[in-house]
Amino acid sequence: MKKYENRIVIITRATRLANVLESQNTVAQARFYVKQLGGDFSDYEVEHKQYNESLRLVRQSFEELVNVQVLDRKFLPNFIFSPDDIVVVVGQDGLVANTLKYLYGQPVIGINPDAARWDGVLLPFKPPEAKKILEETITGRRKFEDVCMAKAKVQNGQELLAVNDFFIGQKSHASARYVIKYGGLKENQSSSGIIVSTGLGSTGWMKSIIAGSSRINSSVIGKPYGAFQERDDLTEVDDEDEDEVENDMLMYADLSGCNDEVDNTPMERAIGMRMLKRSSMYSLAAPIAPAASFSRAVKLSKKKKTFGPSELSDVVGKWSSTELLFAVREPFPSKTTGTNLVFGTVSPSAPLRIESLMGENGVIFSDGIESDYIAFNSGTEVEITLAEKRGRMVV
Repeated sequence: MKKYENRIVIITRATRLANVLESQNTVAQARFYVKQLGGDFSDYEVEHKQYNESLRLVRQSFEELVNVQVLDRKFLPNFIFSPDDIVVVVGQDGLVANTLKYLYGQPVIGINPDAARWDGVLLPFKPPEAKKILEETITGRRKFEDVCMAKAKVQNGQELLAVNDFFIGQKSHASARYVIKYGGLKENQSSSGIIVSTGLGSTGWMKSIIAGSSRINSSVIGKPYGAFQERDDLTEVDDEDEDEVENDMLMYADLSGCNDEVDNTPMERAIGMRMLKRSSMYSLAAPIAPAASFSRAVKLSKKKKTFGPSELSDVVGKWSSTELLFAVREPFPSKTTGTNLVFGTVSPSAPLRIESLMGENGVIFSDGIESDYIAFNSGTEVEITLAEKRGRMVV
């Protein structure tokens, strides 16, 4: 049988039983420990056996074709991958997400070791299929799909990537205080943190947030909880957003008929005049030039923006989506904190910026790995954008 030159790196993870045995030393002690926690030790054993049997089957089928190296996920940060490596992940979706962040274009094959236990969005293949999928990948007969990631970058240059999502808030998940800046607006907020999701991750944590919010919204009639505290005047224009200012000036020129190259319709001119009139509501003590006043009115008019299915359909569940979603968890309306900027899409032309107001314990972490984080305390501002790096999944 032909032996290929590619190296196959199989990424593995410790099972629950393996982790308990490492801390408890013996099976008897491990059984006692799990039962004390109210767990089913027999389920730990079944999971452990199934995972190792799947891993054995995958490895054995590969060794007939290529050189194989098995790597536990804890060694990922320090492992050097070769450009022609093919990476095979045997584990849950989270293991695939964690692996993708350390690769530079190497194809990834996701193997679901226990289809009855794990949904496996990123694990489309079963162990008996592994050999066939690998050979088709090496010979160029399999297709690939890009996986877009998100990037968080703070002023000092620190960066963090997310395949699924970012959490931005308090380490203890207590109330987080910050200023959110989005779409030319900014707002002081207090919440349980912000989730920023990729298209891939939108079916995970983000999905649960939207599902819960939707159910609560449909169950509550009227606004019985703090409606009197939902103040629009807490949402301000973000004058630091130069791109938004320029876009609004161009819009002003078009709608007011100042640009001779644009043949404004009566409706467009009417909208422009209406926005100019509305802008007087937001004028400052000092006079504002009409264009600047219009720009302010345009920005403030965006604060109640909603997103329909057609706008989100290109993001939700789409691995290669070039837009991200953000949602504020449990925003709290008060005299000093607003709840207008709580959901939206982040794109290359519309980044999300967040300035921390937390004295301590502020963090940014990705893909549920709390131990790998960027400190996010007072004076720190993070910009969330689409990452340049992309993953490459075999499909």
